[in-house]
Amino acid sequence: MNVLRLLISKGAIISIGIVIISLIYYFLGKSTWHYYPIYLLGLFHFLLLLFQYFEILRVNPFNKGLTIGLSLFLPILTYLFLAIFPTMELPLPSGDFMIGTKTFEFTDEGRAELYAGDKNTKRRLKYQVWYPTDDVENLKKEKWLSAGTLVPRQLLKSASLPAPPFLLDQLALIDSNSYANAIISKKNERYPVIIISHGWRGFRELHTDFAEDLASQGYFVLSIDHTYGSEAVEFEDGTVARLNREALPRMVKPAIFSKKAQQLAITYGEDVRSVLDDLKNLNNRFHGKLDLETIGLLGHSTGGAGDVYASLRDDRVKAVIGMDAWVNPLDLNELKNGLTMPALFLRSKQWARRESRKPLDLLVSNSANAEIIEMDKTKHLDFPMIYMLSPYTNKIGLTGELGGRESSVIQRAIVLDFFEDKLKNQQTNKDYLKDYIEKYEHLYFEKDDRWFEELAERINQERQPK
Repeated sequence: MNVLRLLISKGAIISIGIVIISLIYYFLGKSTWHYYPIYLLGLFHFLLLLFQYFEILRVNPFNKGLTIGLSLFLPILTYLFLAIFPTMELPLPSGDFMIGTKTFEFTDEGRAELYAGDKNTKRRLKYQVWYPTDDVENLKKEKWLSAGTLVPRQLLKSASLPAPPFLLDQLALIDSNSYANAIISKKNERYPVIIISHGWRGFRELHTDFAEDLASQGYFVLSIDHTYGSEAVEFEDGTVARLNREALPRMVKPAIFSKKAQQLAITYGEDVRSVLDDLKNLNNRFHGKLDLETIGLLGHSTGGAGDVYASLRDDRVKAVIGMDAWVNPLDLNELKNGLTMPALFLRSKQWARRESRKPLDLLVSNSANAEIIEMDKTKHLDFPMIYMLSPYTNKIGLTGELGGRESSVIQRAIVLDFFEDKLKNQQTNKDYLKDYIEKYEHLYFEKDDRWFEELAERINQERQPK
């Protein structure tokens, strides 16, 4: 056998091995786009085998170098894809309860849909619930995103990013920590209710970390898809309501933007009140286990504004948390009235630097029991689960220096302790907020918050070296 035949036979063995490896990857379910370079390499070597078999291709320095180069470059490309856009796991809940989940939808016949283009259309809403359960035997974990790739692809489309539409498809493969259609736990007589509202261009699953954590601790949690403010909502009949950019348009006169922004915040708030009305029907489906006298709200950005709007009008709300709550579009005279229920506002460093922070400061200064905690090294998108897109969201400026996942750990702990105190009255440590300030050096009490002035001064004194 001459040297040429020896090279061809060795190349054939390598090519066969690469083709087999690519087929194994495929049949093992490694069929996400990250592995496309591996499949491309397998196809390349398959064609190489055919060309050699039919003596179409002769070995020369060029095609030999090309083969070696592709055989090294394409696997490295797959590795980079997996590192930058991995299929990550959701944070594990902190409580002892296992978690059940279901989705529901309803139409509020008393409200016109403002964003569908048809004045005769009524407001249609979808929401997902998470709740404690005792038994998950023979049940299947729900996917984090129940509509598959619909939301990830819409997310890329609405962001107008120069990226392939499948870039975030791996998000649809992520399992949640919740089991579909489980029976609600019988351990407690009733469970306090928490309603979550996402921000503009969010979606209901974007706060699953909060929902699952609270459910594992004995809360009944409900997250609303705010139709046309959500990236995409797929209803049971197959209808898809996608984000309506005209609800909050860019490049318009300030007066037009203010009017649109106010209408959007009010719409979010009225969605919350519609869901509050629907809780009676929901309670019947869950055997009366919902404590309708103990209801809290949790909202981000426009969702936080909607929560404040609802809280100013509805005495069914007993406590509220806003994360970078964008209350600016709400009526200033109403904000001056303040909130009567306990309220906590978490504010990112990014939003703390804005002049637009003043409406929230106005609300807090006129509320009986409201606090603001600022989080250093954070941005507006540290509150939703943007960290699930990539481990490097903080490197490209989407989230803050602290990192969305790390920030989420702190947020979930504060949120849980707040609701344990204000809804369950089970928080024995009444200085829990002070403890967080002392534990995490990048947490600060809002300087203008009169309720915390004395406490903040005492903490600063305690931090002074002795």
